[in-house]
Amino acid sequence: MRLLKHRLWTAAIIVTVFSTALHTLPEQYFLASLVPVVLVAGWEWSNLARITNTHLQVGFLLLIFLLVCLIGCVLNFFGTVDFSAGKIILIFAVLLWCLNLIFLKRYPSGIAFWSNQFVFSLVGALIIVFTWASILVILGHAEGRLMLMFSILIVVAADAGGYFGGKLFGNRQLSPSLSPGKTKEGFACGLICQMPIAVIFGYFFPKSQLIETFILLIIPVALFSVVGDLFESMIKRISGFKDSSNLLPGHGGVLDRIDGYMAALPLFGLLLLLRPL
Repeated sequence: MRLLKHRLWTAAIIVTVFSTALHTLPEQYFLASLVPVVLVAGWEWSNLARITNTHLQVGFLLLIFLLVCLIGCVLNFFGTVDFSAGKIILIFAVLLWCLNLIFLKRYPSGIAFWSNQFVFSLVGALIIVFTWASILVILGHAEGRLMLMFSILIVVAADAGGYFGGKLFGNRQLSPSLSPGKTKEGFACGLICQMPIAVIFGYFFPKSQLIETFILLIIPVALFSVVGDLFESMIKRISGFKDSSNLLPGHGGVLDRIDGYMAALPLFGLLLLLRPL
């Protein structure tokens, strides 16, 4: 119960700060404010990759920062977002997550792949940077702030519904070898919790698109958020860590908090580009 209380308080603070920044800051300032979060996530990943040399850690963080700057330039950070370039980047990001899904399905037989520190580090850097790029692309939409909040709420509903639904009704494990606490019943509860979000969201757009929005956005994005969650669980198991860090009371580290978003946001952004609303 005490852990749950810490989780709720931490989540409430994060949501408040994030929502306030999203709705008050200019988009470029908001994206810039996320760069420190990106770097903290990078630092946590370097620990998971067992990069113990301080100079190599700094170099890894510098690589992530330079990739953020490069993608920002490619996507036209200070102007109208280049959606053509954004589509290519997000396709690559989604393909990377499809590859990660294959490793999840084959676990633990694919562990040898992650024993290469360079590969481990590179995949982490790309995943983290692609998450930031996804937010940039989503914010480039005509209703970018609303779309970003919608995507965040999808993952929040999947996470909360999965957690509480699993506690109340969970019997069948979703992935026993990676995350014994996750259940199929919990995942179903997560989908049910997202339905009110789809209804509320539908009021901002033509009602004829409501069901289509639910099918094309909520279900696949929710599925990918679970993939992101399970992928981080796999990475932590391979590295021998329980949490990515202890920065967030009740949650572990930044990666533990954003794992679902790292997979869900690239897919959400790509679906917006392929099927504009």
